[in-house]
Amino acid sequence: MKKKVLHVINSLMPGGAENLLVNSLAPGGLQDHTDNLLVYFMGSSGLENKTDPGVKCYNLNYKGMTSLPATLMKLRKIIKEQRVDIVHSHLNPAGFYTHLACPSNIPQVHTLHTTYSMDRETPPVKLFLEKELYFKKRSGNLIFLSEFTKADFLNAVPFKGRSFVLNNFVPDRFFTNTVREYAPGRKDLRIIATGRLSEVKNYEYLLKVFSHVKNRAIYLDIYGSGDKTKYENEISEQGINVKMMGHHNNLQSILGNYDFFIMPSIFEGFPLSVFEAMASGLPLMLSAIAPLKSIVKDNAIYFELDNEMAVAKTLELILDKKIDINSMAEQALIYAEHTVRRDLYINRLLDIYEQISIA
Repeated sequence: MKKKVLHVINSLMPGGAENLLVNSLAPGGLQDHTDNLLVYFMGSSGLENKTDPGVKCYNLNYKGMTSLPATLMKLRKIIKEQRVDIVHSHLNPAGFYTHLACPSNIPQVHTLHTTYSMDRETPPVKLFLEKELYFKKRSGNLIFLSEFTKADFLNAVPFKGRSFVLNNFVPDRFFTNTVREYAPGRKDLRIIATGRLSEVKNYEYLLKVFSHVKNRAIYLDIYGSGDKTKYENEISEQGINVKMMGHHNNLQSILGNYDFFIMPSIFEGFPLSVFEAMASGLPLMLSAIAPLKSIVKDNAIYFELDNEMAVAKTLELILDKKIDINSMAEQALIYAEHTVRRDLYINRLLDIYEQISIA
């Protein structure tokens, strides 16, 4: 008999964790092995329609702290009435809210989607509550996205529960099995960056880089949701070859239009966008931060975040064919094939569910 698993997340607004969860519950995924329910506190979107028809979805319609007691009662009622075997939560504050609602006899596992010591986006009070209400419990179960994020967390928090490492995955549709070839005769270079327009994504740094190559045929398109105004003002003032493209619902369809992928983030956990690019046959250029280097290894060009002139020079060397990005693309696709396939993720997750079910 299939185990019944309740998945809980803050919202279904598009984001890395949200896409990962929905893609795991898409047809042909986890629903083939477990009976799944999906609960989110607020923020409905089209992502809900991407799950397998057999996945039952609940929106708790959370309205803020004053509605929290009633919201937690709704969640607890779902857990009991549906006779859930396992609860799997994602993100803060969904993790510790869920812990408050989850009966002690039902195992909960929580996935951390960030590098804990580098998290500057989660309000300190929520980090404190998460630590006190869930991380200090010996019965706690945590999933980390990489060995690096696990070590980082355990160095910061005296966690006594069980911990697991589970890499994120990329949907099969991204694996084109073809490599984007940067032809010798090309006279331009087209680059893509993806991710929400936030401070940690550090797009301001890329604008500084491109101010040094504005007289070369090097072009950057940035895709991501958020306020584009300050970026567009800077682009206009500097006269640089950058476009803010806004949110795109089907990045897989456009990645092949570019020569390589760039990410200047200040911190990351396990960014799916990096591996989506790899699976699509694109070479990578990434900020030299430990979380990215630990998961991508030697399958990228890395750059420092305090020397935009050096980054600009690297772009010019690529444009002038003095750096071979075609071999990098081939290497990246092979690495993605062995690292971020959905079937690998699901098999490992099922093993984790089995382990935490054992009393």
